[in-house]
Amino acid sequence: MKNAGLIYFVLLFLLSCHSGSKKGTLEYVSVKKLTKLEHLFLLPSDSVMNMYDLSNDSIVDFPDLSSYTVKSLNLSGNLLDTIIPHFLPKGLERLNLSNNKYKGSVNVRRYTIPSLKEVDLSYNTLDSIRITEPLYRIILSHNNLVFIGLNQKNVQYIDVSYNIHLNRLVRFEPSLIDTVISEGVAGGKPLIGPISKNAGYHF
Repeated sequence: MKNAGLIYFVLLFLLSCHSGSKKGTLEYVSVKKLTKLEHLFLLPSDSVMNMYDLSNDSIVDFPDLSSYTVKSLNLSGNLLDTIIPHFLPKGLERLNLSNNKYKGSVNVRRYTIPSLKEVDLSYNTLDSIRITEPLYRIILSHNNLVFIGLNQKNVQYIDVSYNIHLNRLVRFEPSLIDTVISEGVAGGKPLIGPISKNAGYHF
């Protein structure tokens, strides 16, 4: 892994002996640089890693990493527009999908990524997201979200900042979450969830 990202050159010395000439020719032949994903696929399929970085690797199609075990996977800065849960590594706890091409609606269904604790989908163009997997940390800033549906069983941190179309009245309950980041939403006013609304709280 230490040589990932380096450009390799094969240096070939071709000595051409022409009649009456002893002049040598030095020729360079460049070898194609491997992508981060290609480097990963060179590893044994049963490899176990705490973290693997596939950011900014021009990945278009969601890669099948299901034979690997990776706790933290960074796929930010690529060209992805789908999530294929059964392609994800085993034991995945943290998934970074920020700065990709996600738009429209995303649904992270319960029991599809059971080990997942954190997801980052910031800097996409999502307008709707539903997460029924009980995550601990959710980052959704800088999208176009108008709807957010959550399973709040474990959520401790959520960042929905700079979703300028998001209404102050949301479907999840902010008062039950330790940290809610909502800068750039609803004029900076605190978000109101179903419990707060039904209790008649005014912020």
